Amino acid sequence: MDTIKQFIRAYLSVITVALLMLLVVVAGLFAYNVMHTKKLQEPVIINQTVAKNPVKLGEALNVSTKEAKEVISYKENTQPVVTYYTQAPTLHDAAVVTKNSIKDKSPNIPKEAIEKSDRTAVVENTDEQKIDVYKINLNKVHRVMGGVTVLETGKIYETVGYQAGDFQGLAHFDGKHFKGASALYTFAKW
Repeated sequence: MDTIKQFIRAYLSVITVALLMLLVVVAGLFAYNVMHTKKLQEPVIINQTVAKNPVKLGEALNVSTKEAKEVISYKENTQPVVTYYTQAPTLHDAAVVTKNSIKDKSPNIPKEAIEKSDRTAVVENTDEQKIDVYKINLNKVHRVMGGVTVLETGKIYETVGYQAGDFQGLAHFDGKHFKGASALYTFAKW
């Protein structure tokens, strides 16, 4: 124990600087992630041709082609939840007004259009001379978790986990020593 205290005293300034640098890096990565996510969540104006092509729709919304196909399938098989009217000289101008209203969270636009989502597509529907707004929430299949496990013996273990789809794996540590693992599978969801 005395050796550890001497080590900490000898290298306290180095440890402090290293921890501060780590804190700055983590804060910077967090800020970058927040700004990147916010940019992805801004409404995007899409014409009807792009809205029907999974590759182009995926590029416009920054999603995979598979997710874009799911969006197109959903769009073709459902009706809008709400209808909203605005006056504009052209269809594109109406799309810009709608995009800005969503971005600014205008009280004039229905609350369904300004609800938080992973992606928002403002589609110029030239066939029906209207603007369609689609709120897209992506399935987030990968998760990293952290926490603690407490057993009836009173032992506390740090727990790190990873989840992909329905599978979840957990690793349990006692300080630096690996003490065990758990594997879970989700059999039901609601």
